[in-house]
Amino acid sequence: MRMEHFILLLMWLFGFIGFILFIPKKDWRKGFLAFMMFHAIIWLCDMPAFKYDLLRAPVRELPKAADLPLTIDYFFYPVLFSIFYVHRRVNGSPGSRITYFLVWVSAASLLDIVIERYTDLLEYEFLTWYGMWMYIGFLFYISQVCCNWFFKDKAKFLGGAVGNE
Repeated sequence: MRMEHFILLLMWLFGFIGFILFIPKKDWRKGFLAFMMFHAIIWLCDMPAFKYDLLRAPVRELPKAADLPLTIDYFFYPVLFSIFYVHRRVNGSPGSRITYFLVWVSAASLLDIVIERYTDLLEYEFLTWYGMWMYIGFLFYISQVCCNWFFKDKAKFLGGAVGNE
């Protein structure tokens, strides 16, 4: 088995175990929505990035079906975002919230840079490391805004009009 396939297997294992261990059971609904939201947004953004050769994935799971790295983009990063979203500081100071956001974006970017540099799972064609950092930051920010919008008014999602009866 090639090193790249072993890394993909580790990403699947960490994803499943990480979701179960790092997201409390009472927050699984929120974590799953964050997973799906990030999944949808990265899909919209990565299709043109891989189509126009900003990024390439020489080793991927379904090489004849898609040019996209399915495990990295559609499972691993969404799990990272869902862990981030569930544990983010809602009532903290703006400085602590920004620091928390930047630490997560930097960690995800560092992981992406290591994958790009030492494996054949990703190749940056026209992007640099700081371009990828901005891209991942954009994905995290837009996904967080969409998740916050969804959870804004809980009464709308908990069974109809509360207080109108």
